[in-house]
Amino acid sequence: MRKFPSDTLRLFPIFIFVFPVVLVIQVFVFHPYFGNMDDSNLLILAANSDPISYSHSFGWRPASGFIQQTSMLITWPVYALGSAFGPTVFFVANALLTFFLVLISAYALTKVLNISAPFTILTFVSIAFLWPYTADLLFFPSLQEKGVLLGAATLFFWVHFTRTYRSSFVFWFTFLLASSVAFATKTHVVFFIPAIVSALWMVNHGRRTSNSVSRLIIATAGLLILSSGTLWLALSGDYSSGTQGTRDVSFLFDRRFQFLVVLAVAYSAYLVYLAVKAEFFAIDLVPLFMVLPFIASFSVWDVRNYYLTVVSIGVAAMAAVVVANLKSKHVGPIAALMCLVIAVTWISWRVPQIYQPLASLQEFLVSTEAQQLARQKEVVGVSCMEAPTHFNRYAVSNGVANLEFKWTAASLDEFEFVLGDERLCPFNADRADWELQWESPSEGGYSLYRNITDVN
Repeated sequence: MRKFPSDTLRLFPIFIFVFPVVLVIQVFVFHPYFGNMDDSNLLILAANSDPISYSHSFGWRPASGFIQQTSMLITWPVYALGSAFGPTVFFVANALLTFFLVLISAYALTKVLNISAPFTILTFVSIAFLWPYTADLLFFPSLQEKGVLLGAATLFFWVHFTRTYRSSFVFWFTFLLASSVAFATKTHVVFFIPAIVSALWMVNHGRRTSNSVSRLIIATAGLLILSSGTLWLALSGDYSSGTQGTRDVSFLFDRRFQFLVVLAVAYSAYLVYLAVKAEFFAIDLVPLFMVLPFIASFSVWDVRNYYLTVVSIGVAAMAAVVVANLKSKHVGPIAALMCLVIAVTWISWRVPQIYQPLASLQEFLVSTEAQQLARQKEVVGVSCMEAPTHFNRYAVSNGVANLEFKWTAASLDEFEFVLGDERLCPFNADRADWELQWESPSEGGYSLYRNITDVN
């Protein structure tokens, strides 16, 4: 751990909390409304269930390949508050939850990596929010990837815990507790197991307070068995099995895959540089082991953008290691502040791109056009398969219950009216056949189109 001026160290915890301030301000500026990814289902469930019943009813679905009770449990306060107080409180709670999960991930990993200075934690949090897919956690509060962040952080905390406590009872009790949390999140948590097992052995190697080899072997076997069971459940489930990839080489041309490979190669080259200078520590491999399994998953998995939200903590850990090894006592803190500025700039630009379309849905539902369509009991098409269920419920709560939404499926021919935007439910038809009837004042928001050709 490098020494820094005490004045600098005292300021950095304050800088970290720039993120929740910016995220909360964005909610109040853009007023996002509930979305179409499980939101209405979970709002109803949270309003009528206690936390345990809520997490069990939506999280215990082994037939689908899911045991996600931890992931569901941590979203209960968000949906309970949203159901009671509306979308603004809902998104504020979700933003604070996301920040908290990133922060505890930063604290756990920097402890394991022996770089837990305030400026390295700031670097970690900044890079985690700079990761382009992390914003999905802000846009879609139902994503179980939040639970994966908590599960991975819990296991890393356990690894750090094993450094100082040799009691057999404490070791196994905390192991069972951490594993229970982690393996009830989502399948993705198994991708962190190589890094967690590696860290477990590294932090216990050559220490007087280290745990016995037999204890580490049994713990490693336990983690591998739990991982195998989680993968088996996912592959046998009727939902998870459908996300398997095409098993060809097309993933090599995926820009997300290429981006991760570049990051992994660059970090590997940096570790070689440290080794040449005799400044390499084996524990610095842990961030690389966090990213490599996700790179490998592209060959067998239909990777969706929101799956990659959890890679943020691996990339952030890489950046934290690099910044922690900067020589000058001032360069590290300056680099951390630069990361902060860039990350805040990024989320200030990125978040409105989805918050504004979300806000525009309610703008439409309270518009005079929506009220007129409701009086005529019109049907409005939307291109997202899940959207009609949620939009119809939102229509009821906004006083236009007779307005019905339906999925357009493969054809727009049967619809006189279609609601679409640029990102959430895109409308890509030939605009020559459609007349704009209503347009959201929010940039990139929903617009209502009327078919000016003959409707079948």
